This record gives sequence, C-alpha cells and structure tokens, in this order.
Amino acid sequence: MASARSEAACRNPGLTGFTLIEALMVLVIVATVVGALTPSVMQQISHARANRAATVATAILFEAQTLAGRGRTPVVVTFDQSAKTITISLPAPTSTVLSTRRFGLDSEFKLTVFAADQPSITVRPNGTASVSVIITLGGGGLSRQVRMTLAGQVRML
Repeated sequence: MASARSEAACRNPGLTGFTLIEALMVLVIVATVVGALTPSVMQQISHARANRAATVATAILFEAQTLAGRGRTPVVVTFDQSAKTITISLPAPTSTVLSTRRFGLDSEFKLTVFAADQPSITVRPNGTASVSVIITLGGGGLSRQVRMTLAGQVRML
C-alpha cells in the first residue's frame, strides 16, 4: 500500500526535480573544480612534451651513430636553433639530408626552448663524436638536457 504522501507527490509533478538555485550551485561547483585543475593539467602536458622531446633527441643521436656505423661513413648532426630542428646528413660534398626533426611550436612538441652549445657535430662510424654537445629542450617552465660526449655516450639529464 502506498502512503498518502507519496500518492500526492506523484499526482503533483511540480514537487519533483531540482530548483533553479540547486542547479546553479552544482554548475558553480563544477566550474570551480575545472578552473582549479586546468593549470596543473596544462603544466603536466607541457612537462610531458619536454620529456618526450628529450627522449626523441636522444634517439636521434643514437640514430646518427647507427647510420654512421652501417654506412661506414661519418654523418653530420646539425642543430638549428632558429628553426628548432635537428638534421642528420652526410658530410660535404654530398651533404645529403638523411632525416630532419622539428621541435618548435609547429611540431608535436610545441617547445619554446631549443638550444645546443655546438652548431653541429660529426658522428664517426665507431660511434664517437667530433665534439661533445649539450642540447637543451623545454617549455612550460621545464627544461631537459641531452648530452653526447666525445666517446659517444648519449645521456638524458
């Protein structure tokens, strides 16, 4: 048996649902939570991009070592700070470009910081480098460094 109160509520549909004030309060709470979380989410995304870019830069230096070893000829790795690119090419006179990777705002990484302490290095077939290089990649307040030593050791710092 249904009580008289529940029967009255079912017959009067105006008594069910949320009031306008309750709905607005829920919207205000949701907007506050979203507003509080957005900066940290954006920071995490930019940190992930910088970490991934450093991983890719490390892989490019390993790729240069592999290409030099397989081809039994040195390769040149060029760091263009204005275009924010790393290019692997054969040495002069051919200067054939083997690969190019972008790190700037027009790339998947959207980095604002791209610097290398050397404009280019030569990677020999035995994996050693002509000079050591430190590449700095960053964005969103985080910067990562990748270093290649004269002995050919590649490390992400």
